[in-house]
Amino acid sequence: MSLRDSGRHLHGLLEAAAADNPDMPVVTFIGDRTYTTSGLLNSVRRVAGGLQDAGVQVGDRIAMMVGNRVEFLISYLAVSSIGAVSIPLNTALQGDVLEHMLSSVAPCRLILEDDYAPQLIPAAERSGSVTEMWCITDDAELPATRGMVPFRSLAESEPLTTSYPAQPWELTSILFTSGTTGPSKGVMWSHETALNVAEASSWVMGYTEEDIVFTCLPLFHINALFTAFFAALQKRATVVVAERFSASEFWRQIRDYRATVTNMLGAIGSILWRQKPIPEEKEHNLRLAMLVPFPVGYEEEFEQRFGMKITELYGSTDTGLPLGVPHGQSRPGSCGIPTPGWEVMLANADDEPVAVGEAGELLTRPSQPFVGQLGYWNLPEKTWESHRNCWFHTGDVLRQDSEGWFYYVDRMKDAIRVSGENVSSFEVEQVLISHSLVLEAAVYAVPSELGEDSVMAAIVVSDPDEFTVEDLVRFATPRLPYFAVPRYIEVLEVLPKTSTQKIRKATLRDRGITSTTSDIGPRRRGCAAHP
Repeated sequence: MSLRDSGRHLHGLLEAAAADNPDMPVVTFIGDRTYTTSGLLNSVRRVAGGLQDAGVQVGDRIAMMVGNRVEFLISYLAVSSIGAVSIPLNTALQGDVLEHMLSSVAPCRLILEDDYAPQLIPAAERSGSVTEMWCITDDAELPATRGMVPFRSLAESEPLTTSYPAQPWELTSILFTSGTTGPSKGVMWSHETALNVAEASSWVMGYTEEDIVFTCLPLFHINALFTAFFAALQKRATVVVAERFSASEFWRQIRDYRATVTNMLGAIGSILWRQKPIPEEKEHNLRLAMLVPFPVGYEEEFEQRFGMKITELYGSTDTGLPLGVPHGQSRPGSCGIPTPGWEVMLANADDEPVAVGEAGELLTRPSQPFVGQLGYWNLPEKTWESHRNCWFHTGDVLRQDSEGWFYYVDRMKDAIRVSGENVSSFEVEQVLISHSLVLEAAVYAVPSELGEDSVMAAIVVSDPDEFTVEDLVRFATPRLPYFAVPRYIEVLEVLPKTSTQKIRKATLRDRGITSTTSDIGPRRRGCAAHP
């Protein structure tokens, strides 16, 4: 079937689902209620009609700072329904970073939840890019800001009667990167990009109409929005959305809402693993959880304790989901094989393929039209730089085994070279956080007196009084090559992070070795477990 006029667009998913089964429960927001396909579509059409009456045109940009509530989905789908472009914003953003994002998409309109007005309004005013604002309030006073209008007023217009007939290749969203190595870039996603991510997620998770998909991740991230909500909508499954992750409530919510599948970040799995066992962690219907990264070293124990299977994939805002473990298969530690619609290659610094088993940068490109990103918003030079030789350069180092499975190694910018050996910061971090007292770990290079690198780790621990560096070194030594055991270890209260909670290793590298850093001395082959 030709892509042109195929109806492959995001708002078309909800329209088709409502036509098939208007009473199907499509999404439940914990603390609110359950919405049917027809009920959600009616709300979307009312808000879309209001946006049109406000003068929003095809291609206009609407930024959104809204938490995990139904108004996020209503707004996102309403913007899509009139051919405008949505820009979901991380609700933790503030200050210069937020101002940069708003300025880069100028001019734009803004839909915000009143809880975020104190951080958002000053940035919007400084950027000078926001022309109109609609505020979601729960019977609270509207923030006293020029141009602010109640969100509910949008629903007072006549509902949209005919949605925009978007083509699959048209821009639907600008999604900002985390900005771990520089200013955040706006990645342009077409409808086809978004739909491929949803389809790839189902390829990994095996969603069916019988599933109940639970997510406690923020809807402004691609994980909750595309791999959970839109993927479930494609398969006519139901989604349950929690406001946020809660270690004390997670298993009760999974049980009470009869979830069958869920998506988790690696940190969530680590936190759950460290909790004392409770009956609810086995009293559930979960058949599968996506956990990225996989719990290294205790995969079977994790699955046995919680009574479910886990799977993995590789994805990002820049690339979508080019790798995943096909549903029904298992390969512990692997992020999978190419998903439908993608070609991948591991390459050296000259973009030449590396041999099987060797580490190389992951390069990706779509094998189907418009599956890949459309580029970086207003950054043509960055777009070209990342797509040189007709391959997208992810900046991630992976290796491939003889059977075609891929394994994540590290970020290229986090590469560490010790005694002529390459050290994967990711692999060292996985060992460190498997220690019972280590909550978080960041591993990075600091200068060595020998001219290469020394391995340094900054960690956060659960009990500083009980934890000792010596115990951690004893724990890590038999689990790592001698040259990968961190020489320098520093315990911090918190690790520096971006607004999307990615660790800022550049900040740690700049901080370097301090007076509070423990130096266990250089590591040598055959070094004893005791420092």
